[in-house]
Amino acid sequence: MNNSVIDKLAAYVQSLDTAPTFNCATESAIEQAERDLGFSIPPLLRACYLQIANGGFGPGYGLVGVAGGYKSDYGDLVETFRVAKEGAEYNGGEWRTGLLPFCEFGCNIFSCVDCNDEKNAVWTSEECEVWPQTYDLSKFFDLWIEGVDVLGYDSVEKETREIINPFTGKKAIISRRKRR
Repeated sequence: MNNSVIDKLAAYVQSLDTAPTFNCATESAIEQAERDLGFSIPPLLRACYLQIANGGFGPGYGLVGVAGGYKSDYGDLVETFRVAKEGAEYNGGEWRTGLLPFCEFGCNIFSCVDCNDEKNAVWTSEECEVWPQTYDLSKFFDLWIEGVDVLGYDSVEKETREIINPFTGKKAIISRRKRR
């Protein structure tokens, strides 16, 4: 892992008006999370937890922390992974092995990192349906620092159509995300 990436990310996080409120994670908390998950957390994400904060910073609602850190609507990192896996199975699918939901956006939308891919490809999960992004974990953080919408970056288009508003009777344009 390149230390300049973590240094740049740490400097950016510290420059924000809303600095993280969680202390850094301990090595033992990360190791316990990895044992519970059954796979290793990517080095860059691990460095974020150890050197910046145990979650609570990043795009959307922020990175989900390991035990003792920021919790998503579903809990810490391990609990969030388990809920995603159970949700996919409940919906008749299968959660990819090593796909870790690490950043929460609300409404059951997460950025996930493929921990079995040495490039640490990022995926988006919405309602436990997943699709790949065109960037890796390092680029995810670069996009965030640059102010780019990481969810909308190169993976979705807007689909618009005209409707008649049932309440006003007037024409309206609506849009929704369309996956590629």
